[in-house]
Amino acid sequence: MATVSSDRPLGEYLDKRQKWFLIASLMTSMFMGALDQTIMATATPKILADLGGFSLLSWMFTSYMLASTVVVPLVGKLSDIYGRKFFLMGGIVTFMVASALCGTAQDMTQLILFRGLQGIGGGVVFSSVFATIGDIFPPVERGKYMGLFTGTFSLASILGPTIGGLLTDHVGWRFIFYINVPIGLVALPAIWHNLPLQRSDRRPKIDVAGALLLSVSTISGLLALEWAREEYGWWSTEFNGLLSACFVFLAAFVWQESRHPEPIIPLALFRNREFVLANLVVMLLAGGMFGAISYLPTFVQTAMDASATASGLITTPQSLGLLCTSIVGGQLLSRTGKYKLQTNIGAGAVIGGVALLLTLGPGTPQWHVSVFMVILGLGFGFVMPTMSVVIQNVVSHQYIGVATSSRQFFMQIGQVVGIAIFGAVLASTYAPSFNDNVSEQANAEIAPATIEKFEDPTLSLDEQRFASVQAEIRALPNGEVILEDTLDAQKEGITTSMHLILLGSLAVVSVGFVLTFLMREVPLRTAFGPPAAGTQAAAEPQLAAAIDAH
Repeated sequence: MATVSSDRPLGEYLDKRQKWFLIASLMTSMFMGALDQTIMATATPKILADLGGFSLLSWMFTSYMLASTVVVPLVGKLSDIYGRKFFLMGGIVTFMVASALCGTAQDMTQLILFRGLQGIGGGVVFSSVFATIGDIFPPVERGKYMGLFTGTFSLASILGPTIGGLLTDHVGWRFIFYINVPIGLVALPAIWHNLPLQRSDRRPKIDVAGALLLSVSTISGLLALEWAREEYGWWSTEFNGLLSACFVFLAAFVWQESRHPEPIIPLALFRNREFVLANLVVMLLAGGMFGAISYLPTFVQTAMDASATASGLITTPQSLGLLCTSIVGGQLLSRTGKYKLQTNIGAGAVIGGVALLLTLGPGTPQWHVSVFMVILGLGFGFVMPTMSVVIQNVVSHQYIGVATSSRQFFMQIGQVVGIAIFGAVLASTYAPSFNDNVSEQANAEIAPATIEKFEDPTLSLDEQRFASVQAEIRALPNGEVILEDTLDAQKEGITTSMHLILLGSLAVVSVGFVLTFLMREVPLRTAFGPPAAGTQAAAEPQLAAAIDAH
């Protein structure tokens, strides 16, 4: 397809047929990345059985999120300058190569490294896809397309566990990674043919120092949270050092951005009330909801006696709800041009879903979890695609990539912080609650080393270790009764911890709910607006003026 100027939006060049071909290409690219994030759930036990390294399990997921989070704001800025095509294609190629390498990994260390490379590709793809939607359609039309792409992600979440289980059981876990290669081979030529290459006469000075400062700050902060949760503990020397480094480099980044003519993230964006509020809503709802439900499988399997498969599939109902409202909400947004009411309703539904989860206990029927997760998904589907449109609507097209990547960046930061903080709640409250509920007979009869194993809430997730503990207790006189009493104490302990986590989640999402009422109803633009100024020096005042006008 012909080369076009990057100073004008793609939507001004493409006809309706070309737009739909491009949308299909982008959805294929996104499906590839989204499927990978959900397909691993059912394959994890087989991966551990083959590669070992149980202590490194969390890093199989952390390395991906860390790399993805760091790359997002950088790609957003650079793609605003140089166009999306080569970034999107480069992200797809990187993701495909990394997926193939993951499939050949011989130990957990190799898999973690290759997952990090996969995270770079995934971050580039997701950031570029959503920014490209902003290039194709004016704000008033974006809602229904954002809904379609969020629906694509939800569909991948629904299909992922099933596909992962089938591949793992019949051809081996390595094919959960290899499957990304043929999907990428479909997406790559489609993007090459349907996405025009945008060129600009601008020769901006890239803020390399700002990019490095932001990357180091982000990595330091995420490692501080991860290591505090998994290894060193909160307020350890390692945690304090990394957190201090995070804030120092963040302050240096802000100073660098204030003086550079081509900043990675223009600070003037943060004078925009709706831009700030929308990103805060995204961060709070993502952190409050995903941070809490990350520990729900442990609760369902331990307290509610669900199977590992059933506990791994509890997110499927949530994805179904999200799929429905992301599509319906997007259509409503495009037809009405108004977003505040559905954002209020969506955030309220999230609060309702979390509040209902607080009613769960050891005797609750498992289907209640599915119903409550559907409500959560319905609310989240109304909010998240809408916030993407709101954020893009209040900035000029020149900054569409930066604005879009900011939403993804803050969402991922919220998830990491939420998982870390609620993980600390689980770690600090479960063991005392278990010890308060365990019977005197169990304490007297069971070896202290064995009792200590029950102070790990994930004991039942390790089938081999749990079977050994059960066999040891059953061998005692009156062992069945003692085992039942001990398991009941474990259920009470995990229930207490999960309720505290959900109370924290409820508080966080409630703040997000309040912020949705503080947002103003800025009319969605029916056109792309005037072309961006040719130089950054001229564009900066234009941006500030546009922001103040809103």
